Amino acid sequence: MPDLRTPLDPPIGPSITEPGIAERWRSYDRSYRAEARISRFWVADIHEATVYPPYGVVGQGDRLVRDTIRNGNMLANLFPDADPAELRQAMASPEVEITGLAEEPQRYLPGHSFLLGFGVFANYFNWTLRYASRVALFQMMPPSCRLVVPAPIKQYIRETLEFMGVPEERVVYLDVPTAFERLTLAAPTALGRYEISPLITETLREHPRVTDLPRAGRRRLYIPRRNVRMRRVVNEAAVEDALAMLGFEVFDNAEYSVRDQAHAFRDAEIVIAPHGAGLSNIVYCDAGTPVIEIVPEGYDQGATSYRSLADLFGLSYVQLFAREAAPDRKGNRCNADIELDVEELVHAARAQLV
Repeated sequence: MPDLRTPLDPPIGPSITEPGIAERWRSYDRSYRAEARISRFWVADIHEATVYPPYGVVGQGDRLVRDTIRNGNMLANLFPDADPAELRQAMASPEVEITGLAEEPQRYLPGHSFLLGFGVFANYFNWTLRYASRVALFQMMPPSCRLVVPAPIKQYIRETLEFMGVPEERVVYLDVPTAFERLTLAAPTALGRYEISPLITETLREHPRVTDLPRAGRRRLYIPRRNVRMRRVVNEAAVEDALAMLGFEVFDNAEYSVRDQAHAFRDAEIVIAPHGAGLSNIVYCDAGTPVIEIVPEGYDQGATSYRSLADLFGLSYVQLFAREAAPDRKGNRCNADIELDVEELVHAARAQLV
């Protein structure tokens, strides 16, 4: 897999007065480009394994598959009667046996099953990277193999699987501890802080269900932040009016099916959006498509996940800072409401449309 990461020194317009922001982002950039692109990947079959919802943690007897555990809180919630010291050791070594681990499975599935993902996904972004990115692996399995999908089961999950051509009768939704005769796992891989399949481009942008979508003309998309409680754009009406003068349409992902979202982003000439799950669909954009991500000036979590996606899919990525207009209710500056300098945004958009 080629490494398409290039240095990024985002422009900081006159509307941004955050002290030290330039050096902070240069530091994020250096750290990001020093990380492994894909650290590891394996696919393994486990016999007589038990999977525990809602996290998809996998156990075999009194041992856990360590790579299916993201943090100790997951284990404490799943196994409240287990020794906390043993749970901590299980996070460090797959050889540790946990006394009284095995909660009796409530059902048993014979034959072959494929676990789509594990960990926690709370939104469309995490679903797309951690779960949907593995569908191509499942579709390489024999027709008798089932697809096991951990909870929660949301509408976009069913729509994604239907769009990608996974028959409903082959899907098992994991709602109770379940034992499997034979279970195939795909290991996590490293992309920043997120685990994805190295087949993500084949699964998403190059999936036959995506490439078969008819071309409907190039579209300039602005993805709004509506019906949300954080990172709201306080002057969004002015932003939308200014972008409309450049031929942009407002495309609210929440109003469309997964198929229609994929179709719109596949046809995108350029995408502009505030930081948020609405940018997840850039995985369907053609290589080279410009993406402008609007980031709160107080964002302090390093290179954003959407820069990582843009690099992975060969997109032309631009980062634009927005002034903090109102603090996040929990004090997280990454999630503050923002106010965009409309003139700066229009300038950045025109530069990408040349």
